[in-house]
This record gives sequence, structure tokens and C-alpha cells, in this order.
Amino acid sequence: MTEPRWRLLLTALGSGYLALALWAAVHPASFETAIANFGPTNVHLLRDFGACAATFGIGLLLARNKPHWRPPVLAMAAVWNGLHAVSHIVHVTDAHPAIVGPAEAVALVGVTVLVAWLARASTATHPKERPHDLGK
Repeated sequence: MTEPRWRLLLTALGSGYLALALWAAVHPASFETAIANFGPTNVHLLRDFGACAATFGIGLLLARNKPHWRPPVLAMAAVWNGLHAVSHIVHVTDAHPAIVGPAEAVALVGVTVLVAWLARASTATHPKERPHDLGK
């Protein structure tokens, strides 16, 4: 994959995670109503989700320009997204409205597959950056 394509994909993914994070943190009630209505409201938990999503969003954005950061950042994002998908699959019938559960489960599985594929693809690239340059 070309470097501009990597940067575009990581920017899109990182921005998506940050958008969800900001929404959950700034307006948890509308976030819950739209995509997280799985039971009684827990604003603290919604903001915790926002903090976690922000962490992955920032990591993905930082990895845009650090090719050696990509494999671990993408692998961890895939693990978290996959575990998040399992949670949504287990609770697929608890969402309101009912279509939200299956739609989110499918979306989360799809994003997990994409991020896992990108993690694998990032190990196959031959970046110009050397591992000892990570801190620069």
C-alpha cells in the first residue's frame, strides 16, 4: 500500500474514533439515544467509552506518520474493536430500536476485519523509518 493511502486510511479511522469519542463525552444522552441504547443510562460508562475511543483515535492519527507504530496500534485497535463486537453480538437483542443491535454488530465486525487486515498489512510494508527512530 502506498504511503499516501496509509495516511488517508489512518486519518479516516482515527477521525472516526475521535468523532465517536467527542459525541459520547460531550452529549452522552444523544449518543445513547442514537447508538448506545442498551438499557439504563450510565453517563459515566458512556464517557469511559469516549475516553477509550479517543485513545485509539489519537493512536491511529499518530501512526499516520510513524510506520513502525502502525502494527501495534492497529493490532490493539483490532483487539478492542473485536471484543467490543463480541459484546454487541451477545447483547444484539437488547438495543432500542431493535435494528440498532444487528446493525452495530455487523458494523463492528466489519471494522474489526478491516483494522485486523490493516494491522497485518502494516507488518508487510518496508518503511524508511528505522525502529530506533520511534521517539523522534
